[in-house]
Amino acid sequence: MFSMRNNAAFAVLSLCLFIGFLTFGGCGQTAPPVTTPATGKVDTYFGGPFIVTINPVGLSSSSFDHSANQIGVSAIVTNPSNPSAIVPTQVLSGTFTAAATGFLAVSENFATTSSGYGPQNPPLTGAWAVEIPGAGVLANLLSVNTTTVPATVLAGPTAMTDNTACPDFQQQTPFLYVNVPNASSRSTTDTSNYGTVGIAAQGSAVTFSATPYLVGSLPGIPSTVTGGCSVSTLGAVTSYPLNSYGQRSNVETISIGKSGLLVSSFNAQSGSSTPGAFAGGNGVIGVQEPSSPVDVSTLVGAKYNGFIYAPKNSVAGTYDITVLASAFGNHAANDLACSALQSSLAANHGQGAGTVAMLPSPNTIYGGEFLTVGSSGSVNDPSGALGSENCDVGIDLGTEDSTYAGVFPNATIFIGSNYPPFNSSNPWNCFGTTAPCAVSFPAAAIVGQVQAQYVIFVAASPNSTPPAQLPNGFGGLAVQPFGIYLFQKLQ
Repeated sequence: MFSMRNNAAFAVLSLCLFIGFLTFGGCGQTAPPVTTPATGKVDTYFGGPFIVTINPVGLSSSSFDHSANQIGVSAIVTNPSNPSAIVPTQVLSGTFTAAATGFLAVSENFATTSSGYGPQNPPLTGAWAVEIPGAGVLANLLSVNTTTVPATVLAGPTAMTDNTACPDFQQQTPFLYVNVPNASSRSTTDTSNYGTVGIAAQGSAVTFSATPYLVGSLPGIPSTVTGGCSVSTLGAVTSYPLNSYGQRSNVETISIGKSGLLVSSFNAQSGSSTPGAFAGGNGVIGVQEPSSPVDVSTLVGAKYNGFIYAPKNSVAGTYDITVLASAFGNHAANDLACSALQSSLAANHGQGAGTVAMLPSPNTIYGGEFLTVGSSGSVNDPSGALGSENCDVGIDLGTEDSTYAGVFPNATIFIGSNYPPFNSSNPWNCFGTTAPCAVSFPAAAIVGQVQAQYVIFVAASPNSTPPAQLPNGFGGLAVQPFGIYLFQKLQ
């Protein structure tokens, strides 16, 4: 569910975020738009594709109580010394407050640690979430690595969708998805970065007909597999292979929300012969395919909140830059805030390091992370109290696919000289020179609408040409997976 890059004493089999109680419905839901709930309602979600923990099934279920402003996490855990002892245990609880930027600031009173979980006094701050109420959540929850001196706080992403019932698609319903980066190995060859999938349901059987692609519009091997959905104490869960729910080995657990959001977690084991239901990766995050082509000008003109995920970004510092709360769409190409990005791109397009193959087109959305550097260190704070987001990243969507509405297979990511661990006052200079560095690399983006709000999910690969790469902190480049996950900002 969320990334805990530490050696937890207990293997998390499934994670369940709750507020006081959970409510789960029966089967029989389709995927129409849902109505935004009234203020004070408890919204329950389920999912979480991002896996870094040891042998997790990767399930999570969440509730956000907007009257009490409380959040909690419980987990069904197993003790390795006594595998038959599986009990629900609270591993995180806390509160949240809404910021003017649209983010929710989460304080963890009880958090996960290297040795399990425990109280935090004072509360652990720095976790953030964005929500489409009643539809889904993107968040970065925190864990404490107590094996280091001093202890370090690590961020971990999660994505969740509503799932009160098993899917009931009498006819095959098309969805789009991007694969979650494999954080465990930089050298792993991708088998899929994004794709399309038709989902049909008959009784408890759920069939996935997936067509995967690698970044660069390279088709993978299509597959059709059938999983099974059941309503459990954690909600309506679809698992593949059939009857694999609750097992550790090679299970993919899938949540299909009535809102049109899709998430899965794939617990691929070493030497596995199955690529899962979506042909690879550690799971997917996706959305129902739009019924018609996207209005790109409206899409580019909107504002978004979400997260940048770079799981191999191990540049040392006072902050964890693998998951960064970010915003896009607040800046135009010629804004002063984007000048360092634009000038560094121009300096390396056909000159300089030659690492920028093309300059951004009008279909580019500008933005970046909320990262402020001060005398006491650096902080990723999207509350707005420390200023607006930086403009150091561009997402050029390119041209929409002529076959699949909402698919932009030839997108481009631009990274400027002010991207972390650098900034405008301390720019990223190419190794051995004083010239500003910048880079561009290919990506794929999928777009859909949830409750009349756009969602954008972007995937870039370390195996593309050129590969996804970020500053290594020493003037050079580090190849690694890269993803951006955005919800249109509530107005």
